[in-house]
Amino acid sequence: MTVVTEAIDAYLQERSTELSDSSIQNHRYQLKQFRQWCADEGIAELESIDPLDLSRFRRARSKDINSTTMYNQLSVLRLFCKFCARMSWVDDLLAESIVLPRRDGSSRADRIDAERVERIIDHLDKYHYASFNHVIMSLLWTTGMRIGALRAIDVSDVHLDDRFIGLHHRPEEGTPLKNAEGSERELNLHGWVNDIVRCWIEDNRPPHVDINGREALISTEMGGAAARSTIRRVVYVLTACGDVTQGCECSEYPSKCPESVSPHDIRRSSISAWLNRGVDINMLSDRVDSSPSTLERHYDVRSESEKREARRDAFNM
Repeated sequence: MTVVTEAIDAYLQERSTELSDSSIQNHRYQLKQFRQWCADEGIAELESIDPLDLSRFRRARSKDINSTTMYNQLSVLRLFCKFCARMSWVDDLLAESIVLPRRDGSSRADRIDAERVERIIDHLDKYHYASFNHVIMSLLWTTGMRIGALRAIDVSDVHLDDRFIGLHHRPEEGTPLKNAEGSERELNLHGWVNDIVRCWIEDNRPPHVDINGREALISTEMGGAAARSTIRRVVYVLTACGDVTQGCECSEYPSKCPESVSPHDIRRSSISAWLNRGVDINMLSDRVDSSPSTLERHYDVRSESEKREARRDAFNM
């Protein structure tokens, strides 16, 4: 008999010779959901899986993900089943029993899974360390800040030795903060993010000074702080479907891809991820510059299952 986890490892090993690292990471993530579901259901042996089990898996996942994500997840699962059939572990008809849902291209997702962001950042960490894209995605995700706040940061606002960034309202110089002086605050940085920012400043940042004598942290070769549209484009490209290095597979424009998300969606998902980890909502409110009631009403995009699991951890149940 073949163990499910061993079959998945064998599949990933075979595909690693023909797919890029980031694509393999994507397949590993998609199959991780199936692996976990099998463990939860007490299914250990691959040969015991039948079409009804796959239908049950699909129904379970449909509670937490949209049709496009479901399409991608089931597509990988079907490839895995075809591989298993070639290895004579399962019947050829098992893969054919998986019916793919329609991909809803009418609108993009309004959230992104924390694990998917981590895979994107891991890819940037490995192949594009301390690059323009790496700095933008790392800061947006770990701080939950708005685009306006990101553009407002000067090199002099970054305190690398103490690992924090000071945010300042400077409307007269073109970088206001959403709530004016009320948005001014100091943001602690994770050590790994601090290292990325340090390398960006010391090695990769275009050394431009704007007409006000300011050195924007997120500067471009054109000089001055990166435009809002530039930052949005970076996020759309990094979160579109397909290989991170090859771009969107379903649309000429990444912003039209149903898998891509906006910087504000990164903020929303970041806040939700912090809440999932059990961070006190009042402390999080100060960090992301939004009231607790607003966080609960507009930024908590966790599913009911995720909220239940967070409560279980909080009560040590």
